[in-house]
Amino acid sequence: MINRILFLLVLLFVTGSCKREKTVVEASYPDGLPKRVCIYRGSGDNKELLRETTYYPGKKIQMDGDYRNNKRDGRWVYNYSNGNTWSEGFFKDGLNDGKRTIYFVNGKLRYEGYYNRGERAGKWRFYDEKGNLLKEIDYSAAIKK
Repeated sequence: MINRILFLLVLLFVTGSCKREKTVVEASYPDGLPKRVCIYRGSGDNKELLRETTYYPGKKIQMDGDYRNNKRDGRWVYNYSNGNTWSEGFFKDGLNDGKRTIYFVNGKLRYEGYYNRGERAGKWRFYDEKGNLLKEIDYSAAIKK
């Protein structure tokens, strides 16, 4: 009976440890601060990338996003070195999918639009650095059905 319990405990530990998430500093700056940090689940051939974050010197976030099945999936954000958002968008199965917004370094909106499975879709709006609308382009007709 004790052997069975011990075996089950070891089995639970081994299978549980294979599912754990592990944070890995993939690259560092000369001062030791992280440059690229990834979160993985599993190990060896079964290792799956879950999240990636890159940093500017001084540990300000440059880029951050999630993965599913080792492909970009979900919300991704890129920042300027001053901390302002440069780009924000969504991915599904590694393709652009959903709203995309791009900003000037001053924080004003540069352009915005939507992707549908990697293709531009609907109206995209483009602005100048003061926030004035410059033009609109409608990509609705370009969507492949």
